[in-house]
Amino acid sequence: MQAQKLEARQHKRAQDSTLRAFHRYVHEQLQSERKDEILRRARARIGLWKQGQLCSDYYIRFWSQVVNSGDSEVFKQRVLQASERQALGMMQNTPFSFLMREVR
Repeated sequence: MQAQKLEARQHKRAQDSTLRAFHRYVHEQLQSERKDEILRRARARIGLWKQGQLCSDYYIRFWSQVVNSGDSEVFKQRVLQASERQALGMMQNTPFSFLMREVR
């Protein structure tokens, strides 16, 4: 039982690390010439969430504010530098998931 708990914690830490690395990649891309296209696609994803009521209004409001700011520093502060609990919660439901295939 103890070994299973340890394994589960290690697995969770690995997942969290992967999410953080992915969002560092997103931050880098938001500082590139791709920024406008990435933000457009993220807005479209958030629009789908709203239309289909696919996630909580909290996620929609949070990510709408981040994406609509259009600022990579806002992304950095609100996502990468947020408390671990908040950051990981937001990262699990990201409108930037379309970029995931680029980092695999």
